[in-house]
Amino acid sequence: MFSAFRHVNFRRFLFAQSFAMTGHWVQQIALGWLVYRLTDSAFYLGLAGTCSLLPSLLLTPFVGVLADQFDRRRILLATQSAALLHSTALAVMVFTGQASIPLLLAFALFQGVIQGFDWTNRQSMLAQLVDDRADLPNAIALNSTFFNLSRILGPTLAGLVLLFANESACFLLAAAGEATALLFTRRLRLAPTAKVASRPAFLDELRQGFSYAWQEPAIRRTLARTALFSACVLPYVTLLPVFATKVYGGGPELLGLLNAAPALGAVLGGLLLASRRDQSGLERRIFLAGLLSSAAATGLAFSPTLALALPALAVLGAGQIFLMASMNTRLQTVVRDELRGRVMSLFNMSFMAALPVGQLIFGAAADWFGVTRVVATGALLALVGNLWLHRRAQPARALTPCVAGRAL
Repeated sequence: MFSAFRHVNFRRFLFAQSFAMTGHWVQQIALGWLVYRLTDSAFYLGLAGTCSLLPSLLLTPFVGVLADQFDRRRILLATQSAALLHSTALAVMVFTGQASIPLLLAFALFQGVIQGFDWTNRQSMLAQLVDDRADLPNAIALNSTFFNLSRILGPTLAGLVLLFANESACFLLAAAGEATALLFTRRLRLAPTAKVASRPAFLDELRQGFSYAWQEPAIRRTLARTALFSACVLPYVTLLPVFATKVYGGGPELLGLLNAAPALGAVLGGLLLASRRDQSGLERRIFLAGLLSSAAATGLAFSPTLALALPALAVLGAGQIFLMASMNTRLQTVVRDELRGRVMSLFNMSFMAALPVGQLIFGAAADWFGVTRVVATGALLALVGNLWLHRRAQPARALTPCVAGRAL
């Protein structure tokens, strides 16, 4: 189950990721709570979520080319340093009483710029962190599991801090997480990126990545599914402050609990994935995970009590981890190393392109129709789209597996 742990670089990366992402979730919860406290509007919650992802959408394809050309460790150090400054500046702004919606939206935009560089670069680094490519699926599953462990710890910490202090303390805690992550990242010792005597022009390399992804039917379906669930299911996270206050009559401590429930389900699902050595049947696994996610989102929408909502959220988290980790595994294990950054940038872009659109629509629609109808409608659309994509899956030629960047 933990075979990837025998690689020292992977262990260091995982510790860095755990601290950084725990701080990220503390900050996300505090920022969402602050926006909702100042506006009492689901629309502004969706708008803040859109602002935090829109720059990522615009930057991600270009970052994929950079990740294929330059030292990924240095890019990670730069993004973590920027995140540290971002969290510190947020803490100072709230502590001095300067927080306003325009400023918070501007900070959300800046966060999106950081994420645009950070997320794609992290995904493309995974293959460098394990010396034996047979451990790569296990590394992907463990990386997803620890990411979701941070989704348990982060919201829980944020709920406690908000209960006894304020948003400024949450932002300082996030800054501490980023500072600790920097210490672990500095200890990574990666092989230098292979130098190519003559590289195509930047835009030509970008076009090559798009062309490769489009010509492979399995990759096209994977990217389409990512966009579908990002737009129709995942925006439920943005509306959790509304569920916490308007539906279940709670406060910040309940918001932390609602965020921790899907993370707990995702951790359990990630551990189950990590225990699997057989990676066959990915298409069927992705399809079933999509069905599970849609059903759980519907269950959340129609849960009249917290006792029913929490299990639905846990199942939704498990479905998400099965879906996203399985699609990640499909891409990571077949792509050539020289195209890895660009293909993973498209994977992230399909997520980032759809999620802010979904967040904005969910936020605006929830003010008019209520969160129950909005979440249920999104789940239905995801179900229909998943069935359609599954039916279109053809037994096309298999992608050529790659080991250490060489086609077998």
